[in-house]
Amino acid sequence: MAPLTDRPRSIEPHQELAQRIKRWREARDWNQQSLADRSGIARSTLSKIENGLLSPTFEVLLKLAQGFGCEISDLVRAETPVLVGRMIIERGAPGPAIDNPNTRLWPLGAALRGRPFQAMLVEFTERDLAKFGEWNRHDTDDMLHVLSGTLVLHTEGYAPATLNPGDTVHFDGTMPHACLRSGPESCRCLYVFAPRI
Repeated sequence: MAPLTDRPRSIEPHQELAQRIKRWREARDWNQQSLADRSGIARSTLSKIENGLLSPTFEVLLKLAQGFGCEISDLVRAETPVLVGRMIIERGAPGPAIDNPNTRLWPLGAALRGRPFQAMLVEFTERDLAKFGEWNRHDTDDMLHVLSGTLVLHTEGYAPATLNPGDTVHFDGTMPHACLRSGPESCRCLYVFAPRI
């Protein structure tokens, strides 16, 4: 099972996410065990998430979205009226970040539904591979385009790859991987991913 952090979700976006998960579950008349089974996570984990005691990793968010039958962007975005049409313009900085172990995530274009892909800004915060924890692995095809800082991508079966601003990497998200920043500057990337077919 993907690791979770025991950092309490006291900041507002995390509390909103916890409340949304519980509200969506109850609206479907599911108990916690039903959603946990649909998502492939432990019921005790779901209970802690809903009560703001655990912050879900990206992998757990993916599983919860699959359990609800929605896109991850639908799960983490601030709830707004459903947009009609296939175009939106987002100006200025994205909304509040979703903090995860080793990363901060900002969903992009969350109001566009039915896309074959999803996009986020991601900031990699960990520099030390020994402190990273369990490597990430999720059922998506991934692309990272470095916007600032330096990214070091560790993957199973490949030598570590160092990417600088303007560099792009495409990879199979099911391959265990760890993304680290190099140096004192934060590393921010455009992250585009799509469920594997």
